[in-house]
Amino acid sequence: MKKFILKNLFSIFGEKKKEQLRIITFHDILREDHDKFLNLIQYLKKNWNIITPDQSKNIINSKDLKDLKVNKKNILITFDDAFKSQKIITEKFLDPLNIKALFFIVSDFVKISSKDEAHKFIKKNFFKDQNLDHNIDLEANNMSLDDLRYLVSKGHTIGGHTKTHKQLSKIKDKDTLIKEIIDSKKFLENEIGIKIEDFAYTFGDLDSINKVSVDIIMKNFNYLYSGLRGNNSNISSKILRRDAVDMKEDFEVISAYLNGYVDLIYNKKLIKLEKWNC
Repeated sequence: MKKFILKNLFSIFGEKKKEQLRIITFHDILREDHDKFLNLIQYLKKNWNIITPDQSKNIINSKDLKDLKVNKKNILITFDDAFKSQKIITEKFLDPLNIKALFFIVSDFVKISSKDEAHKFIKKNFFKDQNLDHNIDLEANNMSLDDLRYLVSKGHTIGGHTKTHKQLSKIKDKDTLIKEIIDSKKFLENEIGIKIEDFAYTFGDLDSINKVSVDIIMKNFNYLYSGLRGNNSNISSKILRRDAVDMKEDFEVISAYLNGYVDLIYNKKLIKLEKWNC
């Protein structure tokens, strides 16, 4: 019902013209969704200013957009988990258009060297409810460290996304929490030869976030990305909102999310999250 309402609202009211900085995130992009992904990128190029990770940080740190060469509607593209499909669509669609993205990497996932092991890892770690029998796309696979080096060579940015994709709020042992957050960062920095300042929560909902993990993350990273929807323009902290994109949803529903049609629903959760950063 919600998606039906959003689709119709966007059909009636369309694009909002207010100042925005949205951050969108993708996960595994199936081959059957490549055309839809390209259509979405073309829509964004027409209606938004697709910015780089560095430009997004300039906007976040600036008090006046007039000082920056950006438009009112800005959007950053991010990817979570390190699926091989993300490198494929980046080579196919983003690189030819000179679009730079931010990739949040599960460090143990990129160590895997076989598709069977990748599928086992996905089933074990990428779903909250491990009791259910989750269907995995037969083509699903992980990126390698060489893939990450390739992305960096093309001007893309690498961020942290834990060691094994654990739900951080459920970890009681602080040493385990540190391994998931900090050891993952150190491994990627040492292997790729870069400095990492961005971290995205696994799952991203408020139930997956707590003050203990927020404190550790903000002491070791400059920017923290949640999965709570919202506009990052004129925010006072470096805890950021993100809009997850489901390629199976109607185009009008995705557009409604990006234009802030449901932002109000997340306000209370964002207020609570901001308090944890005090």
